[in-house]
Amino acid sequence: MLQQVESNVAEAVTASGERGLGNSDWSRSGALILLILLSAAIYLGNAGFPALLDDADASHAMVSREMLQRHDGVIMYMNGIRYLMKAPLHYWAVALSYAALGRNEFSTRLPVALAMIGLVLLVNEFARRFFGIRAGLYSGLVVCTGAGFFLFTRIMIPEAIYALEFTAIFYLFLRGWTGSLDSRVAYWGAAALAALAMLTRGLVGVIFPAATLFLFVAATRSWNRWRELRLFSSAAIFLLVAAPWHILASLRANSFFWSYFINEHLKRAIGTRYPPDYEAVPLWLWLAAHLVWFFPWSSFLPAALRCIPRPRTWKSLPAEAQVQLLLVLWAGFILLFFSLTFGSRMEYYSFGAWPAMAMLLGIGLAKAEEQGKRWLVHMQAALAVVGAVLAAVLAAMLWISVSVQVHGDISSLLKEHENSFYRVSMAHILDLTPQAFALLRLPAALAAAAFLLGLGAAWWLRRKRREQAAAVCLGVTMAVFFFAANIALGVFGPYLSSRPLMVKILPQITSADTLALYGEFDALSSVAFYSDRQLLLWNGRYNNLAAGSHYADAPHIFLTDPEFLALWQGPKRVLLFVPPEHRTVVAQRLPPAGTYLLAESGGKAVYANHPATSVAASQ
Repeated sequence: MLQQVESNVAEAVTASGERGLGNSDWSRSGALILLILLSAAIYLGNAGFPALLDDADASHAMVSREMLQRHDGVIMYMNGIRYLMKAPLHYWAVALSYAALGRNEFSTRLPVALAMIGLVLLVNEFARRFFGIRAGLYSGLVVCTGAGFFLFTRIMIPEAIYALEFTAIFYLFLRGWTGSLDSRVAYWGAAALAALAMLTRGLVGVIFPAATLFLFVAATRSWNRWRELRLFSSAAIFLLVAAPWHILASLRANSFFWSYFINEHLKRAIGTRYPPDYEAVPLWLWLAAHLVWFFPWSSFLPAALRCIPRPRTWKSLPAEAQVQLLLVLWAGFILLFFSLTFGSRMEYYSFGAWPAMAMLLGIGLAKAEEQGKRWLVHMQAALAVVGAVLAAVLAAMLWISVSVQVHGDISSLLKEHENSFYRVSMAHILDLTPQAFALLRLPAALAAAAFLLGLGAAWWLRRKRREQAAAVCLGVTMAVFFFAANIALGVFGPYLSSRPLMVKILPQITSADTLALYGEFDALSSVAFYSDRQLLLWNGRYNNLAAGSHYADAPHIFLTDPEFLALWQGPKRVLLFVPPEHRTVVAQRLPPAGTYLLAESGGKAVYANHPATSVAASQ
């Protein structure tokens, strides 16, 4: 009897896919080729530029660099100090990339870029299999060209990787659940991927998929099928993959359990993590921001909402609706979790739910088109108006900045805020002023043209009933905008990265020099990346490196005022890198005599206790 049910479900799913094929101008291979080319152009094409940013980007890159140097994949180190806060898989991937391609910006971003390409293709396959080629193409386009997907893959964070793992888990589960794939391959594969997700993102890597699948089984009242899931053997596979690193890390670092599970997971969620690094984004802002993260596809949100099955039908849903229900529960659980998590809620924390949301948008749009919904033309017209408004704003900013005389880099044209203002990762956008567009003319002009012409063309195509051409036009428009945005990010380089400063100062650094940083490591972490040197930290024993600094074998890199000033006044040449927010304090603490300003960039400064000329003469 059970086999007959599985056969009927599989036939229904296959029929769904065939219906989609009949309504599509795109072949399966054509859609696949388009998505490969577009995603590779966007994510590989922008991987080598700009420079790594200070804070998490370069700091995480340094962890992978030290992993490769130490030949140690168990205990991670940052600037020579144990770093016991994060799961290792992303760092392993970047270390392998460094081993193969050398240590540079492209190899740092390559694992995430490949994960995004894989996510685009898997989402396409997921939606195509259950809802047809058109739904697969649109879902892939949402992931490939949604604004948030690009924005939050510019730095070295693992969100794209575990989103890919989540998507693969639920895809394999549904293949096993519908009987279209051998249950051992499906459920054991899902268990192994859940273990990889835990090695990528920690406990949420297993909690989110497990909770979603539990809710799905409960909602459909399918408890009688629990034996199919091979729970015991699947659990054994999960432990076989996930347990070794956790056990080895616990054996080699006696504070690992507290640092990793208690402080980084539990205490971060409830807002008592020590030391605090980010505050929770207000809930209303966090939820509303998803309209931006999915722009321009969030315009079709009404179509996605129509994909939500009514609760009273959950017990007896057909195969297609069961897939929609799983997508809703997947996205809904993650959004609810972080809505209730008041301690730490960053803008991108819901990234693991975004593939499900993308598929709901893609499926909803495809169905609305197949049903001939006229409101789609109106929404496309609204998008064209938004594009015209954005283009007008950018043109106005360019006009205001025409007469601006730039002296130095873009940092002189930005609005400064208190340091605590930047606890929200996207807060730097609010530093932008109209005058800053004097250095942003090329990317602003590209973005304005893309929004005006691209969104306008998409509206024209939809009015001509060329729906899929309109959707592809939206994707290409966003691709052009992403290249413009990446160019703009490069213009912000002196402000957000220390690479421009290092370009000035590297010719003056010798192997005998000591490099030091005032304050925490993250503030100017790209100094360490581009100098390939360990930094001494003056008054920097806090935040990410605090816990690891108390191990007996930790190098003595954390210097107090007396220790650093004794070093500064000694015979050895010392270069001190100072972030903008600490320059006033440092000026008060360094002795005026014997202190030399060597270089400045983006508000950052480098001081030395001996001038370069005296060092050159002594050599």
